[in-house]
Amino acid sequence: MLTSQGDQEQIFVRHAGTSEQRLSVLTLTQSVDDTAWPTTAAGTLYSTDSTQDSIVAITGPFVPYQPVVAATPCGANSAPGTCPAPPAYPANYLATLNSWTGVVTALPTVGAVYTPEGGLLFVP
Repeated sequence: MLTSQGDQEQIFVRHAGTSEQRLSVLTLTQSVDDTAWPTTAAGTLYSTDSTQDSIVAITGPFVPYQPVVAATPCGANSAPGTCPAPPAYPANYLATLNSWTGVVTALPTVGAVYTPEGGLLFVP
């Protein structure tokens, strides 16, 4: 999977490197920077926060195989020059992704406020 952040798309390849290779595009409702797929309900999602120069550990429960994304509204090609610009272009946030419809939905988190930026890694 490759994320086209500015275009609000994810591009998937099936049967890579074979004569059966196929690409499919999922159009997203929000720009995203990275995606992680939790494989279990329990585990830790590590997320970078470049505004605080830190790595944040987020614990579950997670929905197995429900993609979690770093939503980056200001990363969209349509974003204004001065961003964030709520309500249409809020600050980055953690979200889930419906991998069938492309709908990005804010994920409620508890604890210190942080701004996800870039890398996500799930460890069961």
